[in-house]
Amino acid sequence: MKKDFGSFWVYLKLPKILKEDNIDVFWGTQHCLPKRNKYTKNIKFVLTIHDLAIKKLKTVGSLKNTIIQKLFVKRSLKSADKIIAISEATKKDITELYNIDKSKISVVYNGTNFENVGNIDEKMQKEIRQKFGIENVPYILFVSTIEPRKNIETLIKAFNYIKEKYNTNLKLILAGGLGWKFEGILKLFEESKYKEDIVMPGFISKEEKKYLYQNAEAFVYPSLYEGFGLPILEAMAEKTLVITANNSSLPEVGGDVAFYYNDTLNCEELGEKIQEVLSLNDEQKQERINKGIEQIKKFTWEKCAKETLDIIGG
Repeated sequence: MKKDFGSFWVYLKLPKILKEDNIDVFWGTQHCLPKRNKYTKNIKFVLTIHDLAIKKLKTVGSLKNTIIQKLFVKRSLKSADKIIAISEATKKDITELYNIDKSKISVVYNGTNFENVGNIDEKMQKEIRQKFGIENVPYILFVSTIEPRKNIETLIKAFNYIKEKYNTNLKLILAGGLGWKFEGILKLFEESKYKEDIVMPGFISKEEKKYLYQNAEAFVYPSLYEGFGLPILEAMAEKTLVITANNSSLPEVGGDVAFYYNDTLNCEELGEKIQEVLSLNDEQKQERINKGIEQIKKFTWEKCAKETLDIIGG
């Protein structure tokens, strides 16, 4: 019988349900495991930790998620037989923040998450250019949720810095739906002297995303913290140069392909890094693009599935 595991009441009854259903392995994919008791003592518990952003960044995350982290994560980590971290950075956070033995944790990387989209015809390309105001205009691109953890305020400030110092016709596209505590980002956007050159379209279609990646001067991802960082791989898959912060898992995903800046909140450093990338010659750009195509081959869902199955069944 299908059980409603979305119900908190059912979650409390979950150990008994697992016993009744003769479950051998329970895989917790949302940082939480059922209570270890007489019903679950012989069930193998596998737990996936995607990131510990709420624990690492005190000002990031809703009250609900913060409470869930405090109530369940530590207990779940202690009771898990095996733990899957989606990056070495996340594994390091688990061991340091919760004193978990490294031998209990396996790193299994995510795969590329970009949906296959066919060729975009000329008519649609023209419509996209008109919609975003990028006809014969260079632009840099950000794609993700509009929320504080993504450090978009620093990106907007860096864009203002570039426009002021280099007198360029460059545009900035900030694509993505509004997330948690987005108000400060919108306020900074509204106050920007260069607001007319900043495009905030909200959610975009698969076709729009593909076109924007392919034609951007660079994809900029200045996040404060990431458990993995899928957009970096999306950009590389579309032969886009990547600029990102040198923190958390981002260097693992970006490898020697991405361009990094070190002081995550320093808008001038980010601005200069963007200008540096914009100034590369065609040969230098192509070299990074070629490296990017090789880099994404390290991250496949097939590899992720096989390694995960080995842990669950091992």
